[in-house]
Amino acid sequence: MSRDPFVGKSGELDFYTGPQHRDALNFLDHALHSNDLLLALTGEPGAGKSTTMNVGLTRHLPDAVVARLGALSGDPLDFLERIVTGFGFEGVKASHDEMRGLLTVFLSHQRQKGVTTVIVVDEIEAVPSGVMEELGWLSLLEPVRVGRLKLAMLGDERLERQMFAPRMQALRQMVRWQHRLEPLGVDETRDYLEFHVEGAGCHEPGLLFSPDAVAHIHAYSSGLPGRIDIVARQAIQRAAEAGDKAVRRGHVQLLKDQQGAATAPRRRAVASMDILLDHEPKARIRLNTPRLLLGRHPWNDVQLDHDSVSRYHAMLVREGGHWTVVDLNSTNGIHVNERSVRQQRLQHGDVVHIGRFRLVLNEGSGPTQTLPSVGDMSDTMVLG
Repeated sequence: MSRDPFVGKSGELDFYTGPQHRDALNFLDHALHSNDLLLALTGEPGAGKSTTMNVGLTRHLPDAVVARLGALSGDPLDFLERIVTGFGFEGVKASHDEMRGLLTVFLSHQRQKGVTTVIVVDEIEAVPSGVMEELGWLSLLEPVRVGRLKLAMLGDERLERQMFAPRMQALRQMVRWQHRLEPLGVDETRDYLEFHVEGAGCHEPGLLFSPDAVAHIHAYSSGLPGRIDIVARQAIQRAAEAGDKAVRRGHVQLLKDQQGAATAPRRRAVASMDILLDHEPKARIRLNTPRLLLGRHPWNDVQLDHDSVSRYHAMLVREGGHWTVVDLNSTNGIHVNERSVRQQRLQHGDVVHIGRFRLVLNEGSGPTQTLPSVGDMSDTMVLG
């Protein structure tokens, strides 16, 4: 290899676009071109949120003006000052109202030029209460109404928990676009490794890592790309030091922060749902969004196009790690395992009847080749 495959990556050319990240880029394409202010991209540390966001901006908004913020404090003025600084105004000291005025003028000027402005808040654990009023103010600005101002929040499960806490209903209503990056599976991990070593000049990428080595790299990294890079790089170094041409099980070791752990970190389960019409399989969708609207109208997240389905029939909601189905006052109601319900927490294997459609919940499985995948939830359509 002409270079180290897992360091010094050059942005989009070195961006691995497996199923997880293709879904995320598709989500970003829709969210960045919507007329909503807030979007949230979540996942465990090392899942690739920042890299995916950068590539999404490069592909879908190459001319955007971007301000990047770190973790938020609870001070509204500090929040506005950091946005102003992020857009290139260094050393500005002003009152709260003056900061709002400056931002209003700048954002309006960018809108008039046809430029989209994006605020990216990275590594956010939660939205402080002091910032909520500023988000409400930003959401009312003219650039938002014409799709020219976005605020992207990148965080982990702590941000997800906050968005769905009862006391944060206002935030939940504002965040209409949310997507979670899940860890890679074993097959995706192999594909990820081969993609990067081939890009670094390896002529036989499929032979560099033995199947046993791939399995342990996946286990020790939990399928998180940021950790895969570290584990694989160290394994390659150990193989080279031993004079071996291939990376084998013995070259793969736990990271220092995992030493002494009883077991390797476990990959978070990804739920999916099989959709059947009159027992005929239609699609399998990965449930990588916190809520899903189902009905006959095209504006639903999943369109079930049949007269037995109401325009807005039901909603799936993920709360506390569990999925719940809620009837939206539909004409024919919903049934779970043949029993009529208004609201029901679901378990693996439960069958939800919506009109003549059957939806079967699979806990811990993603899309497979046996059913056509309908992609990301922002543009899902299932036709009857």
